Amino acid sequence: MGSRKKNISDLSWLLLKLFILAGTFYYLYQTIIGEGQKPETWFLELLRTLQKGRGAFIFLALGLITLNWGLEARKWQKLAAKVEPLTFWQAYRSVLVGICLGFITPNRMGDYAGRIMELQSRQRLEALGAIFLGRFCQLIITVATGSVGIFYFLASFLNPGFGILAGVATTLLLINGGIFLLLFRPGILLTAAAAIPILNRFMQYVNIIDTYTVAEIRHLLWLSFWRYGVFLGQFMLLLYAFGVKVPWYQMALGISGTFLLKSVVPSVSALADLGMRELSAIYFFSLLGQSSFLVMSASLSLWFINIGIPSLVGLLFIWRLKWKIKTKKKKSKINSLVLQEEEQY
Repeated sequence: MGSRKKNISDLSWLLLKLFILAGTFYYLYQTIIGEGQKPETWFLELLRTLQKGRGAFIFLALGLITLNWGLEARKWQKLAAKVEPLTFWQAYRSVLVGICLGFITPNRMGDYAGRIMELQSRQRLEALGAIFLGRFCQLIITVATGSVGIFYFLASFLNPGFGILAGVATTLLLINGGIFLLLFRPGILLTAAAAIPILNRFMQYVNIIDTYTVAEIRHLLWLSFWRYGVFLGQFMLLLYAFGVKVPWYQMALGISGTFLLKSVVPSVSALADLGMRELSAIYFFSLLGQSSFLVMSASLSLWFINIGIPSLVGLLFIWRLKWKIKTKKKKSKINSLVLQEEEQY
């Protein structure tokens, strides 16, 4: 009987891996042909870019993949230490698995499962709170920098009047102040959540957030800041590569606004994620008089570099995973816990 159950479990795990493999390639294909673009259109534009001598920008953006996700791996290594010590390589591997699983799940929920799979501790579900904290730190940097971009474009191109500008500035300051307060005083948020019956049953998995010191949170914020700088730099390199010509500060502000809008809109799939980033980028850069197609090409390339390629690499590690869920009870808790936040990058 035990052998039969093991065979069924192994078969189920194999089918799950095959589903992930097929889903990843399907979404990659749909992403390339989606948004009204044909695969050859994007590749032809990419070839023209290389022929025009701007290939160095693309290769430099490609080279920054490892730094981008390396910073995220370092952040995850620091976060996971409260549950179980990880080597940098283990953290990097779990991040790649999370990217792959998040790629084919709504709201990138698979990212949580991908990182937890690497942990062996019986308390690994407590890592859900650690993952959320890491995402929250990244979101704070996105909101802070994006607020500057939003205000700049509002004041420079839409000119709504002093009263509206003052109201927007005040609102943005309050939002940023509020989220920084929640970050450094997480007990406020945890106490409020515990008072809500539907959330109270999950508190044991997120209470770990309150165990991080101010110094540790500052370190996480710095890692998030430098990572933000890396993928902002990647986007700038790709925009230059595809021939977008605007002053560097306007380009950086347009990108920061793009990342903010993409982050605050809930996504239902990787395709919706991509579409929102493209739509946001087109809006900001159209105000700067830039070609929508060139901006879309740069945005699609950024997605392919930072999500598409790492997802394919993550598939290799998923295939080697032999993670076993001990009980149906734990599995149901993982599936029912909804922690939603952006992976905009």
